[in-house]
Amino acid sequence: MRKFLPIFLILAATVMAGNYVLVVYSEPLSQVFINGNYVGTVDVTGQLVLTLNSSGKFVVTVKKTWYVPFEGEIIITSPGEFVIFANLREAGALRVFSNVYPVEVYAEGMYLGKIYSVKDVLYVPAGTVTLTFKAEGYKEKALTVQVKPRSENTLNIFLEEKVLELNLKIEPKKFSPNGDWYEDQTTFYVYLSKPADLRIEVLDDQGEVVWSRRLTGSEGTNKITWNGKGVPDGRYKVRVIATTENEIQSVEQEVIVDRSKYTYFKELFIGSTLLIVLLLLFIH
Repeated sequence: MRKFLPIFLILAATVMAGNYVLVVYSEPLSQVFINGNYVGTVDVTGQLVLTLNSSGKFVVTVKKTWYVPFEGEIIITSPGEFVIFANLREAGALRVFSNVYPVEVYAEGMYLGKIYSVKDVLYVPAGTVTLTFKAEGYKEKALTVQVKPRSENTLNIFLEEKVLELNLKIEPKKFSPNGDWYEDQTTFYVYLSKPADLRIEVLDDQGEVVWSRRLTGSEGTNKITWNGKGVPDGRYKVRVIATTENEIQSVEQEVIVDRSKYTYFKELFIGSTLLIVLLLLFIH
């Protein structure tokens, strides 16, 4: 995930003999990176002038020891001079003892980075700041702390594991896999409150499994499509079972396969597309 911190970004264009000039104002002796590549150091007056090779979208990152890194995007479409004010905020280093890793860290809603182990330290804004810690499958935790500038700050946190929750929605609930390109398949939308192993089964009216799939489900929405291939028209039961090391949940919904109505959507689409192509050829 990219880090986007509060910034004041001013773009001013002045035509300059076909050159693409980027001027970065920031803390003296801070390092500047464009698209991840080091391009120079801000001088003692707080300025760095760069000449770019072309137009485009650029990710500008500015770093300095004991400051929270700046990162922002700039789009340059024409020659000229473009100015970025990268205001760096003084920081302290944060070391986190946690019952689970990796942990994402936010300060007042701003993403600061990810900590993968107790060996990692992360720069966080100095002063009184509310930090939020997030890990997949666990409840987020917010703490208001006093961060000492230019020194290491240590926190011990315990994240509570989420309870496994499962939900299933089917759209469309009635579909027609008859090759007319209209609702030829359906989608099973499976919600998980945390990662879990998923087993999806489609059963006929005799309780026989006619289609199944296993996968590792992620937290949030998981989408699985079914085209109804090889099964006759009728009503089917969709069963989803989610399991973790200590939990199991299941849910069922009905889906209908009905090939009786042919919409001619495919023929109409192909015909209209050909007509447009012929008209364009005739015009030109």
